[in-house]
Amino acid sequence: MIKNTINFKVILYWLMFIIGLFSLPLKAAITPYIVETKTLSFGSIIFISGSCQMAYNTQVITNLTSQNICTNSTGTTGGYRIFANPNKQVQIKLNSHGDNGNGIIYVPDGQLVSDVANGLIIADTTKTINSGASGIIDITIGGRITINSVLASSSIYNELFTIDFVEL
Repeated sequence: MIKNTINFKVILYWLMFIIGLFSLPLKAAITPYIVETKTLSFGSIIFISGSCQMAYNTQVITNLTSQNICTNSTGTTGGYRIFANPNKQVQIKLNSHGDNGNGIIYVPDGQLVSDVANGLIIADTTKTINSGASGIIDITIGGRITINSVLASSSIYNELFTIDFVEL
């Protein structure tokens, strides 16, 4: 009689363990977010009217006007990482930075990469990409900077642009 009770208890414990495994909560959805992984930099710039462009894939800087405003031949592309839910479509838009009164304009372009897809993205257009199994989308950005007026060389200019994204 005692032997049957012990076997019943062991079976009951195993049954409770198995039921517990199946009642664990599923992985909760996250609220997508973005982080900067590398700061965009065109290097040293002469603050006169002109324009230069940095390639997102090579970091090579090319002056686009006769005024060579960018003095470095290479810069640092910007790096951003979106953390989304796995296997979701994410719409991304790189917004240009318009002249807010100081004469500086920035028009980004770059590449989006997940573990299942990649694509080019240009300023002010929406691109949709699958977040893949990892839910991670990497963004590499170069682009074109234009200065429309002479700026004070003794000042530091940190201009902002935005990246809009939404998980569908």
